[in-house]
Amino acid sequence: MTGSTSAFSRWSAALDVDALPDDVVEIVLRHTLDAVGAIVVGSRRAWTAAARDYADTESPDGDAIVPLLGRRLRPEWAAFVNGTAAHGFEIDDYALPGLSHPGSVVVPTALALAEHHHQNGRDLIAALAAGFETTVRFGEACTPSLTSDRGFHVTSALGVFGAAAVAANLGRLGEDQSLAAFGIAASHASGTSEFTRTGGDIKRLHAGMAAAAGIRSASLAARGLTGPSAAIEGERGFLRAFVERPRPDALTDALGTRWALRGLALKRWCVCAGLQAPLAALDAILSEGDVSTGPGHDDIVRVTVGVDRATLAHVGHIGGSPRDMTEAQMSVHHAIAMRLVAGGNDPEHYRLFEEGLAVSSVAERVELRIDEESERLFPDRLVAEVSVETPRGTVTRRAEAPGTRENPLSLEATRAKFRALCVPIIGEAASEGIIAAVDALPGGAHAGRLLAPLATMKEATA
Repeated sequence: MTGSTSAFSRWSAALDVDALPDDVVEIVLRHTLDAVGAIVVGSRRAWTAAARDYADTESPDGDAIVPLLGRRLRPEWAAFVNGTAAHGFEIDDYALPGLSHPGSVVVPTALALAEHHHQNGRDLIAALAAGFETTVRFGEACTPSLTSDRGFHVTSALGVFGAAAVAANLGRLGEDQSLAAFGIAASHASGTSEFTRTGGDIKRLHAGMAAAAGIRSASLAARGLTGPSAAIEGERGFLRAFVERPRPDALTDALGTRWALRGLALKRWCVCAGLQAPLAALDAILSEGDVSTGPGHDDIVRVTVGVDRATLAHVGHIGGSPRDMTEAQMSVHHAIAMRLVAGGNDPEHYRLFEEGLAVSSVAERVELRIDEESERLFPDRLVAEVSVETPRGTVTRRAEAPGTRENPLSLEATRAKFRALCVPIIGEAASEGIIAAVDALPGGAHAGRLLAPLATMKEATA
């Protein structure tokens, strides 16, 4: 076997926790906690309820926890629901320079399978590392071309390979079976980014689709089904079909020694990754006190946002009057206006949008441009320049997206984000229980402890 398909299949199936550097383990744990927080928040969204009801109808009883469901499901179905939840409110992680969204696919896949196989925390960490690294490397090889040139969405198109890596590792697949799993996964890769133009809930399901498909691919491979041995790099393989300008060397360059997952990033706000830097720049302006937040804003003449070309193409088309939540969380015009009018871009602020808060009068004053410095740094770094013009003058600030390698969130900041998301929903005791369960994984604690506090999660009360 030669090529990237076989290289990934061998490496991911055999990866052991003892091969992981300490900082890689720390990154995996931090992003696992972050993904569980995203699952908690996303579990109460309407699109997750639809996915949950569908899975409840179709899945036999199993061992995997799904919040707000009174029974456990088979892994494929649990990963489908929890992946949808994790990606369902734009608070999940991402990666640079690949721009993929690994956590919302990899973590639900790993947790569902670890619960099913009754595996411990060390098993879970190894599988998570394989899934994160696979997804990030696929991102390095494929984006932004996969989205900018072809219109595919990274979460579903790339995430399926990360999910297959997780499933091959936890399923203890042999070399030939793992190769087949990746070959089958390539036929599951899917998902367009048309939601950045005309909205729709389907974007929310992309992580769940990829998680379920990765499990399905490995399960079929374990039963003897085969796939193309060069499904990724072949002349009619994934790279040729999905990517206009691929970088195939990024897939396997120093695999196992160069850890691409060190480029993972955590979101500060529940909007598209491309909006994190503009909001950070706006926050820098607001922190100086020259511009206030709240209703009105008659004194704001113009807000100019400078970003790179790929970001502008992804979040610059919807404008200031989104028709649904997907469009609202993908619009730079609306995100800037929400920060100015509602005071933030957290879940409670977007509940105001659902209740009818209109910010279009401010959003209409947001103008976009290409910023050459942001363009020069992209995709290794997400940077934006924002100018706010008032009758008193213009204030301009440049900022880097928080939560990235160059501007990281500390462990305490990551836990604070988790608590802010989860305590209002599941309470302090359950939230602290999940933090403790993640911390216990390197010592070999049962992986099923991690989602156990969510087994009795309740619907929101009026």
